[in-house]
Amino acid sequence: MAEPLKILVILGSVREGRMAEPVGNWVIEGAAARDGLACELVDLKEWDLPFYPFPKPPAAGGYTDPLQLRWAERVKSADGYILICPEYNHGIPAVLKNALDFVYAEWNRKPVAFVGYGGNGGARSIEQLTMVARELQMAPLEASVHIMGVWEKAKSGSFEPDAKDTRWIGHLYDELTWWGNALKNARDAG
Repeated sequence: MAEPLKILVILGSVREGRMAEPVGNWVIEGAAARDGLACELVDLKEWDLPFYPFPKPPAAGGYTDPLQLRWAERVKSADGYILICPEYNHGIPAVLKNALDFVYAEWNRKPVAFVGYGGNGGARSIEQLTMVARELQMAPLEASVHIMGVWEKAKSGSFEPDAKDTRWIGHLYDELTWWGNALKNARDAG
């Protein structure tokens, strides 16, 4: 059996009382019950990436800042990503956009899936993130989860999905596994 894909589940919010953490934990727990995926939670609250201050754009490579180098290694270590993306004012949370912008080549040619919540299940955040992911040469997947009524599904610090959420996260895992393996094989082939 092939080694499972290493997937980073990135929490796209650092707000106090955020729903990103219980939703991210739900994603991790569901993935643990599946073959082929090894998910790890990445909390941007623990990274404290400043708004990009360096004169050289990340696409140019040659990082020298220690924090940028550490973030690059973390991103590079993965075979794919699941972004937990709330919608803030019809868009992407600034902390998540900044984390994506902080490095470049490390994201390339890897699949990314989205679990959104907020207005319209995070649809506008996911739509905008899809455009950003394309520019980072990622492969954004159609299989997104749009959680409606996230606050009503929070019970004692946990997220309790409905049948639709459960069905869509299963589809997301299936697609991420397929695309993750296809792209990993292509990257390995050179």
